Amino acid sequence: MSRHARPHLETHSRGAGHAAVAGVAYRLGLRLYDRRTGTWHDFRKRKLGEEIVRAVTVAPPGAPEWATDPDELWNRAEAAEKRKDAQVARDYRIPIPFGLTDEQAGDMAEAMARYIADALTTAVSLGLHRDADVDALGNVKPKEKQGYHAHLYFPTRKLEQIEGEEGKGEWGLGSKLTMLSNKNSSGAFLEQLNAKWADLANRYTSERGLTADYDHRSYARLDLPIPPQRTLGQAVTAMERKGFFTRKGAELRGDIILPSELAKAAHAIVLEAQRAQAAADRQREAATKGSDPQPSASPLPGVIQTTDGEALEWQLVKTVSKAEAPEGQAQRSAATTGETRSPFTDFIEGPPGSLLARFREMDEAPEDPKEHAAYNKVLRLVRLVEKVFVSLREWLARFRQHDEARGRRVAAKLEVVYRLDRVRDERDAARTRVQEWEAAHPWRMRAAKARGGDGKPVEWRILNRAVEARQDRIAEMESAIASHDRQILVFDQEGFRLGNEHASLMNRLRLLLVSIRNTDEGSLRALLTAAHEDEREWIQAAGAVPAVAPQTSGRPDRALTLEPRRRPGATG
Repeated sequence: MSRHARPHLETHSRGAGHAAVAGVAYRLGLRLYDRRTGTWHDFRKRKLGEEIVRAVTVAPPGAPEWATDPDELWNRAEAAEKRKDAQVARDYRIPIPFGLTDEQAGDMAEAMARYIADALTTAVSLGLHRDADVDALGNVKPKEKQGYHAHLYFPTRKLEQIEGEEGKGEWGLGSKLTMLSNKNSSGAFLEQLNAKWADLANRYTSERGLTADYDHRSYARLDLPIPPQRTLGQAVTAMERKGFFTRKGAELRGDIILPSELAKAAHAIVLEAQRAQAAADRQREAATKGSDPQPSASPLPGVIQTTDGEALEWQLVKTVSKAEAPEGQAQRSAATTGETRSPFTDFIEGPPGSLLARFREMDEAPEDPKEHAAYNKVLRLVRLVEKVFVSLREWLARFRQHDEARGRRVAAKLEVVYRLDRVRDERDAARTRVQEWEAAHPWRMRAAKARGGDGKPVEWRILNRAVEARQDRIAEMESAIASHDRQILVFDQEGFRLGNEHASLMNRLRLLLVSIRNTDEGSLRALLTAAHEDEREWIQAAGAVPAVAPQTSGRPDRALTLEPRRRPGATG
């Protein structure tokens, strides 16, 4: 059998903040006045024919006329209850099978409402609602999964003639339906209601040629190994549909929509983006206050602090021997002795794993004093190249975040455009139905025109409301598309700035690489060898060297091989 939702019975009480008049106004899309509280409840924006497909109140045979008037019925229901925590109504919500038309869905819901009215001898207000076109997580439902559900709203008291001193008198809401207040008896009656719903669902689907496999029993009672689906609740569902991620929504996405490993990967991406955004926010706030976002220690000897905050290396960087090292500073031998490396050592050699450290391993210091000046100049340039790489990595993270956000915005716009086309088709079809009705009833239309005012036939007004409802949705969607266009324009402007920033960084990198090549072409080969894959791609993209790959065979003396260079007289 297929999976499907089942009916649900809910009790509304004053203790939980419920009001019966407000409840029926919402379910039937009416404007009603609550005489007990002196409050108007207006839900006419939920127009008949759009969100609400059918709204009607039914009563058992012999009931008074006011029992089918929602205003009179539910104000009497409120007046019949005296306790401040009284139960005022019950809402039996039933799902309607997919594939039924508006008329068929309404007929099925009304048949269920009349069954309850006869079984309990009370009135039932029916509101047949069209399901939302998005699910609880805000994802658009496929057309074949967009159906209906019905609210069957009924009082907690029977309709009966109230007994007075002279016997039975006027009709009213009399004795409580205690059967539904008792756990044992209510369970048996609810089973009866659910079985009736399943019978109606199978009858209406079979008549339309659809699969009639509805069963009111739970998966556990049917011995089916299907875990129950988690529910989000009204508040969480509203937040998810507005685009806010919630813990319950994340759990539902992980359990149902995404495999666990994919969910972990997606969550990691989100966390990484959040960390990057948080770091950018801290830097921006610090810059606004006029302070360095990451205060550093005093400049090292030989470092010049420029106006833009960039540390330019000292005029002459040279390999410092053990004897030449400043007093108290550790030397390269500290790496092997287990002693702590000093900041000064990191400055002239580079922290472990840095581009400068990798470069020094590939291009050792020359012994010839005449070559030392050029070597120290290359070291200074390599440090600046490494700074550009750091900026490029930060730029790449911001660009990816920008590109993903723009892609999501464009996808959202396209989805609205797709839905707009469908609603326009629905509006045109609704207009056609109005015109066809007018053509079939010319005398009624002429009579209505002669009367003027709001004297149009009820059938015509219902059909015309469907046109107006779809026109309102079209206006909302067109406004949403305009909003998406404005946001996409902002993304494009930001993309233009990111493009300029990238061009500036690549130009700086190209100038540094050209300077290294002009100083010592062998050092450029060593730098390319020492670079990581992403750094090598940036070096090649800068255009200072031809695109090459590490050699595994062939002549090692070809121009710009990636073999490490050993200077004459160098050890290692």
